Amino acid sequence: MNNFFQENIFAIILFLLLIILLLIALIGVIVVKLLLAPKEVAQPKAAAPAVSPTITPEVVIPNFKKLSEEKVAEKYYCENHPDIPSVGTCLICEDVFCEQCLIEHDGLYFCKEHFKIFANNKWKQITDVKTTPDTPEEGLYIYNFKRHLWNDRKVPSFVLTHYKINIEEDFIESFIQLNVVVDAAVELAEDLEKFKVRH
Repeated sequence: MNNFFQENIFAIILFLLLIILLLIALIGVIVVKLLLAPKEVAQPKAAAPAVSPTITPEVVIPNFKKLSEEKVAEKYYCENHPDIPSVGTCLICEDVFCEQCLIEHDGLYFCKEHFKIFANNKWKQITDVKTTPDTPEEGLYIYNFKRHLWNDRKVPSFVLTHYKINIEEDFIESFIQLNVVVDAAVELAEDLEKFKVRH
């Protein structure tokens, strides 16, 4: 056996060198591919409480027939400062703003203009619609009604969503709550019911 190794030592060393070179080449190819792979550019996020789902332009959410046909564009820069990334959304106007332009109150975020509206009024919750993973579209009419109130009538309101874990059935329930100014609550609750039937 020793004679075999002595006679073929050169061939064994050559074979091992060949394997080592192949491994080095393989590692080199992997490293080059990783270095040349296109890198994803991180977009600034609107990090604070977004009150409604947003979708990118030209994308439509299927199966939600009650969703307003108006497409919502994602915005990454402050409404007041187009060169500064946004950090959150105003609950009333739903525009996005930088840290300097947002005011936080008990975990709620408002632009400076609409914080005055929030602070100078008393608010009443007029909905508490439960949605589940099987019925996510149940509360969409509330978001659409809120947008209608602001865009068409300039009536301030805001939506809060509270989450509850259903341990027995192992899923998360959400409760969508529309808050309106107390003085208009009865009228807006009636308008909401009519809006729900039409949409």
